[in-house]
Amino acid sequence: MAYIIVMGSFPAHVGMEVGKTFTKLEKLPDFVKTEHVFNAAAGDLTFFSIYKIEDEGKYFDALKAIVKRFSGYKDIVGYKYTLYPVLEVKDALSILGLG
Repeated sequence: MAYIIVMGSFPAHVGMEVGKTFTKLEKLPDFVKTEHVFNAAAGDLTFFSIYKIEDEGKYFDALKAIVKRFSGYKDIVGYKYTLYPVLEVKDALSILGLG
């Protein structure tokens, strides 16, 4: 199983614009599942989205689809996000020869 975490933030005063944009974004393909979306407030509004890609052979396609979706916010001043490709511990350990 493969995962991608997206972390980002935006100023509270553009929240309505972010919400309106969200409703217009292209949907992610079926092979990208939204596992969780968390929100917090730390000055700006902050979010953490976890996506699961069950077919690891489609990982690159998943990255492209997620970037394309988040690029829909590009015109909102102050909107920032970063994608983090992550590994489960068992997969990380196997890279080190420990699993």
